Order: sequence, then C-alpha cells, then structure tokens
Amino acid sequence: MFWQRAYKDPEGSRILWNKIYAAKDAPIFVSRPSALLMRTIAGIAPGKALDFGMGQGRNAVFLATQRWDVTGFDPSDEGVKIARENAAKLGVTMKAVIARDDQFDFGTEQWDLIVMTFVRTPTKTDADRFWQALKPGGLFIYEDAADDDHTVLDAFHQFRIRFFEDVEDKGGWNPQVVNRHQRLVAEKPRTIR
Repeated sequence: MFWQRAYKDPEGSRILWNKIYAAKDAPIFVSRPSALLMRTIAGIAPGKALDFGMGQGRNAVFLATQRWDVTGFDPSDEGVKIARENAAKLGVTMKAVIARDDQFDFGTEQWDLIVMTFVRTPTKTDADRFWQALKPGGLFIYEDAADDDHTVLDAFHQFRIRFFEDVEDKGGWNPQVVNRHQRLVAEKPRTIR
C-alpha cells in the first residue's frame, strides 16, 4: 500500500505530509481537538505534554490553551508551520519540532501526558519508550483507525488501562466516513509492583 511505503522511506512521510498539509482545502482534517483528549484531561492539573505526530497542532494547541507545557513533533515542516501559526493566532506558546519519532528524544520520566492520534498503531517498542518517558501517574492517549484486534492492548500490557474502546464511528481523521476506531487511555502507575 502507498501509505506504508511512504512511512518506510525516511523522507517519504515528510514529503507526503507536506503535500497534504499544503493543500488549502483538505476536507479530511478535523480542526477541533480530540474529544477523548478533552474528556481525559478535564479536571487534571496541567503538566508537561507531548503530542506525537502533531500535524497541524489541533491537540497541541488545545493543550496549550489549557495551560499545559506542550511540545509537539511531526516530520512535516509544513504541518509544524501551520501548528505554530495556529498557536500564535490564539496567543499561546508551545514547542513545535520537525522530527520523525526515531529522531525525537523522548527522555526519561519527563512527560505527564503523551498524545498520539491518527498517526499509526503503536508497537510494543513504542509502549516501552512511552513507559520510560512518562512520569509515574502519566497518561498516554491514543486514537486511530483500527487495523487489528489486539496490537494496542498487547503493547500496553504493563500500563493500567483506564479506557479502551473498539467501535465503528466517525473519527477525527475523515469525519465523512464511518470506520472502525480504537481509543485508549493508559496510565503508568505511580507505584510499580
């Protein structure tokens, strides 16, 4: 498939997403933040958040408006440019980095929240990286079209699963189409047994 080939080439994803984000009338995008993200952070004190594959910044900018210290990264320099513009329009600051996930330094126990929406299905390697990067009590929020039944839950077995659903509905990517979606909120426990 074309999408899979684009992601295997280190420059492929940057070129692909630059073309998509440069199109002024991209009807497949939803500009509002993820409903799952909004529900999950309601009532939580702002902390340090990372938006993995932030694209145009809909979730990163929302978090910044909620007083979170936000860093977002994406391989598309066009997407990062738009995210920065969107933040500036609302008068909020965030750190926006042009990088692929294999280039980004996630650090150790530095994030209270990691958000990954409509990027790809996270792997066990990703889950291990997020485990190391999250502070104890930190949350991982994931949403994407589903491509199998168990990959996400299998990858996050060491986390406390606070929410999971696998449903047919309109998602945040192409809202005119009903697809199967998976949504996950996983917590790194404060105390590890």
